Amino acid sequence: NVNWINNWWTEIGFGHKPRIFGNSYLRGGPRWRFDDENFAFLFFGSDRSKKMSFTLGYVRSNSKEDVVTFRRYVVRLNYQPFDAFSLSLNNEFEISDDKAQYVTTTDFGSNSRYVLGKIDNQSWSTTLRMNYSINPNMSIQFYGQPFIARGRYSNFNYVNNPTADSFNDRVTLYNQNQISEGTDSFIIDENGDTTADYSFGKPDFAFVQFRSNLVARWEYIPGSEIFLVWSQGVTGLDDSRNSLGTSLRNQIVDQKKDNTFLIKVTYRFVK
Repeated sequence: NVNWINNWWTEIGFGHKPRIFGNSYLRGGPRWRFDDENFAFLFFGSDRSKKMSFTLGYVRSNSKEDVVTFRRYVVRLNYQPFDAFSLSLNNEFEISDDKAQYVTTTDFGSNSRYVLGKIDNQSWSTTLRMNYSINPNMSIQFYGQPFIARGRYSNFNYVNNPTADSFNDRVTLYNQNQISEGTDSFIIDENGDTTADYSFGKPDFAFVQFRSNLVARWEYIPGSEIFLVWSQGVTGLDDSRNSLGTSLRNQIVDQKKDNTFLIKVTYRFVK
């Protein structure tokens, strides 16, 4: 962590996570071996004592054989033109790929099949905060955050040796003759006799959420306050084939939002 002469700053770090075993990853199945992982991060920003400041950040993580890859991009802006007012904007975008994402457990004859898949997961969020103290007795606060997460699955496989050193020895990938796609599910013919052995639902998803709060506070007499609160939100699921921007527009801009209004009054009794 370096603080420069002009009060700009830099943070850099890296680490290694050795292999670990998880007893619950396969949801009641045998323990699962997670790969060794290396990670690093770099953040830097401008002088926080100035009216306007920013932070840029990057986080990267890769596991052995690239079973799991992760990227995070961060952009933060802060603006405080005077002591009574502050505004901040925090943007985060994440991309993760995991070849061993758990999907479901099903039966294949007398055996259990622990089905995994490769997930391409992207998420984005923006958080806006505003604080304004009109005077010591009256203030306004606002918080708003749109959030979207999308996951697309491919390369389905099943577990055969969950503690093997190599990922390719831990799982067996379904070939084109074993897996076929239905309307809402994947059908598996594992033994190749043209008869379906089992199936599982399509796990792709696109989750969208928006939350906001506007709070006005008035201390009408010392120790006694009135709060006026307006909360607005919407939660929805969209087509995972859409882009993040399209899903955000479909579920937030074009959908009716839930509104909640609240009044809270406190009174302090003084002897």
